[in-house]
Amino acid sequence: MRTTIMTGSHLETALGTATLVATGDRLFSSGLIPSQRGSAVSEARQVYQAAADVMHRAGSSLADVVRVRAWFTDGEGIEAIRAVHPVLFDDPGPTLSVIGVPNLPNGVKVMLELEAVLGSASSLLRFLPQSGQGWSRAVRHNDEVWISGLTSADVEGSNATLDGYGPAVTGVIDAASASLTGIGVEPSDVVATRHFMARDVHGWALPRAKLDFMARSTPTSAGITVDRSSAENAPFMFECEAVAGASEGATRVWSGRTYETEHNYCRAVKNGDVVYVAGTTSTLVGEIVQHPYEVAGQVRDILEIIRWALEEHGLDWTDLVRTRTYIVGGPDKLLEAQSALQSVVGGMGTAAAVIGIPVLARPEVVVEIEATAVVTSG
Repeated sequence: MRTTIMTGSHLETALGTATLVATGDRLFSSGLIPSQRGSAVSEARQVYQAAADVMHRAGSSLADVVRVRAWFTDGEGIEAIRAVHPVLFDDPGPTLSVIGVPNLPNGVKVMLELEAVLGSASSLLRFLPQSGQGWSRAVRHNDEVWISGLTSADVEGSNATLDGYGPAVTGVIDAASASLTGIGVEPSDVVATRHFMARDVHGWALPRAKLDFMARSTPTSAGITVDRSSAENAPFMFECEAVAGASEGATRVWSGRTYETEHNYCRAVKNGDVVYVAGTTSTLVGEIVQHPYEVAGQVRDILEIIRWALEEHGLDWTDLVRTRTYIVGGPDKLLEAQSALQSVVGGMGTAAAVIGIPVLARPEVVVEIEATAVVTSG
């Protein structure tokens, strides 16, 4: 059964979505933004307090959180996140990804996303908790595993500025693989991945190490160009989810695009009751882009593709629990995307996050959406 928590936030009104969605023991938050715009420090304190408050309303706490994704728009934002995060998330903390982008909803400087498992605090396993920083490289609950957003700064002896893009990516992929095996699963058990590339490496081909890693499990994938990650001069961040036994138990669907085959990923993976949908654009077989350069048209096209992927796995559209939408352009484009999202998923009781980014794979592609669905949500 699915339940939702509403807080009267700006994004609830703009998107018609919920601040927190609970289905079984799984909790998914929408993007949490400050109620009042201000300094980066003020906004960081507001969103982390909002996270604590909504978890409390769900009968949970921050100790049950398995993943935090923190978005910021300037250098002050990342410093504020680094200062506030370990205050509310004691060691050992959840997995963490910190990502810089040009625009966030309502012109804010900081936004958070949370994923949690209700009542899991005492049973969570953690790999390489980062002392004094409130996060761990990997977190495991039963068979499910979450890996933090890792960069070359997390690779011992690495200097991305000197090493170059290819070696930096290889080091990060090796660190992710070591985190998976360190917490008791294999790279072949990975079900979902996403990587964030710095703006100055946009368009560079992915090194062989990344493609080989993907070939071991053919998971979902999202590749997003951003302003920067949690570390200066780190051109590449990688995070993933895995489920023990998924190498044998997961099922996959493909859309037929050559891009999927060339990059060793699929459109959607189902393992147990959960379906993970890859970062999806309005691109059809033959690499034909629908509604080129049009935000609203692409949002609606993409949601139809996501719906198709869920139905291919035997789910209903009402099983959708979360979307994460990346939009190329300024605040006006974010508003256009929010309106289009509301027209399709508004009132469904889903969680959502909307992020403004500098560019996607092709100029005419201006929207990419990831999604998660849970069979028992209906």
